Amino acid sequence: MEVVGDSAMVLYYSQEALLQVNILRHEGASCMNGFIARAGKLTLTGNALNFVFRNEKLGSIEIDLREIDQVDFFKSLSIIPNGLTLFLYNGDVQHFVVDDRIAWKSAINEAKERYSKDA
Repeated sequence: MEVVGDSAMVLYYSQEALLQVNILRHEGASCMNGFIARAGKLTLTGNALNFVFRNEKLGSIEIDLREIDQVDFFKSLSIIPNGLTLFLYNGDVQHFVVDDRIAWKSAINEAKERYSKDA
């Protein structure tokens, strides 16, 4: 898959389709599983939050914004204030380590609100 574009709009080319996606926020992050952090890229679009693992064998995580019940914070290693927790309506919990967790929480909540109004 090749990614071309600027920070606001990205075109994803694959063999199956050409997708035009509005990127609201994108940065390197880690997905936490207990004390294990797996590196990758976290991307917020107008309708989903996507995490693509650096190790392609691990695949990716896609969370529809309508599935997110609550966004909260945690401290990685119990002392570093860089954790973002997503509580999903189905009971699942996802933890990510990001650079600016306050900005991420705000962006996710704003995108959820816009998406729910559009649906």
